[in-house]
Amino acid sequence: MKPSELTYITQDIIDKGTFNVTSPEMMDEARRYNMDVVTNAAKRSRMVFLTGLWLIVQIPMLIASVCLYLAVETISDKFAFSAGDFGAIMSYARIGALFLGLIAYLGLFGYYIIFRFQRDPKIMFLCSAPAMLTTPLGILITMINVAAAYIYEHKEEKFSEEAGYPAFVRLNVTTVESDAHSVLDLTYDSIKERTKHRRSEGDDFL
Repeated sequence: MKPSELTYITQDIIDKGTFNVTSPEMMDEARRYNMDVVTNAAKRSRMVFLTGLWLIVQIPMLIASVCLYLAVETISDKFAFSAGDFGAIMSYARIGALFLGLIAYLGLFGYYIIFRFQRDPKIMFLCSAPAMLTTPLGILITMINVAAAYIYEHKEEKFSEEAGYPAFVRLNVTTVESDAHSVLDLTYDSIKERTKHRRSEGDDFL
């Protein structure tokens, strides 16, 4: 539900979190608004959770792939050394690039993506790029990260156009300015503006 679709609910009411209804039209708008924010809150929470889960899980995945790669290369180098094929032995430059890429990835990714919660695709690429120096999995991780950041930004932009963003908290509907005893009692006959009597301390918020 876009803010332009709301007639009675303003940003001040959304910020306050309480909406007093005095007409069936207001009740209908409040009901539709609450249903919409519940749906949006669930969708946004799911998006944030799945994105965050992937960003965290990939770190041990990459570390495990580096350890496996080094183990395989060590065994391969042993056989190459025994066979006298020294050209097949992994060079110190390759080892240095691998560890440099891993350390740079952990530092940049951990600080900007995990700690600072950056989700811009360009920043995601720059922080993930060092992983490409490690193993083929690092290249795949970088590609997935950029795609995930793009999707996240696109969906977040769509959510920002919805009323109630970013918290998407339901409004507490009250009837203190009507003759209804509960929101279920709201009818055209029961809803009347109180022109002579103001709300007393004993009125209940529903």
